[in-house]
Amino acid sequence: MSSFFPCREISSETSSATVGPDNAASYCRANGHPHECLTSTDLPLVRILPSFILLTLLMPWSVYAQEPSLPQEPTALTHKFTLGSYFSRGDYGANQNTDIAYFPVSYEVARFPWVLSVTVPYLQLEGPADIFLETGNIGRAPLNRLVDEGGMGDVFVTGTYQMEPILNGWVYLDLSLQAKLPTADETRDLGTGETDYGVQLDFYTTLGRNTWFASSGYRKRGRTPLYDLEDSLFGTVGLMRLYGEKTYLGLTYDYREKASSNSFDSHEVMPFVSHNVNERWNLMAYTIVGFTNSSADHIIGLQFSYTLQ
Repeated sequence: MSSFFPCREISSETSSATVGPDNAASYCRANGHPHECLTSTDLPLVRILPSFILLTLLMPWSVYAQEPSLPQEPTALTHKFTLGSYFSRGDYGANQNTDIAYFPVSYEVARFPWVLSVTVPYLQLEGPADIFLETGNIGRAPLNRLVDEGGMGDVFVTGTYQMEPILNGWVYLDLSLQAKLPTADETRDLGTGETDYGVQLDFYTTLGRNTWFASSGYRKRGRTPLYDLEDSLFGTVGLMRLYGEKTYLGLTYDYREKASSNSFDSHEVMPFVSHNVNERWNLMAYTIVGFTNSSADHIIGLQFSYTLQ
């Protein structure tokens, strides 16, 4: 799981727009609807954990601009509340499975071009004591110690700046800074007990009904004698397509360097579906397929978002 993530929401009026300054992302900014567009913070809350928050963690496209002709104040505040659920099971290369349940609650406030979000999760972990939600298997000995714990997870605080477009308005950029606050109890193996920092740059563009996006970033992990942790680079590429007027199907590929000297690089693919129930409510479901021992064998997630202007 790599980054924090991509795109402004495509309105029903502009879903057939072509690439360039007249695409959906351009429309939203130029017509005073910056918060009715998808942003890098609209991905699953769990991809906070490097595409686990470009999707809080791809993505719930929060607000659906069904009436782009309505007047909007460019400086008006937008508030978004998101409730997520994430379930995984896998052996991570060990002899026993680890079960993880993660329930993040997020609040986001936006005033173009700024977006600030805070995510507070509940975490349930059962299995070997060398598995973390974000990093997977860190290879810490002994592998035969088991944990069965639940409690508050680490809090994530993310700030995003939506930059001006480049290449004659064809490509949009978001720059995000994130801090992981050590609110999880490290003595119960729910966290590392240290503060982590991350930086991420998102790119995206729209061609017809397709939105292409990519992210790259770096996570600096707090050092602790309890775990052999390392800083790591991460990256994401993906595509989402609008079907009808309210439903998006998408696919992302995530890469993350190993989180410790005893673990593995992470390669994951995440298919997802996002549906705008109306201009306020969004529902997103996803699954993740991993290709190394840094990922679980089975992962599913569900996320609800409510946007208030």
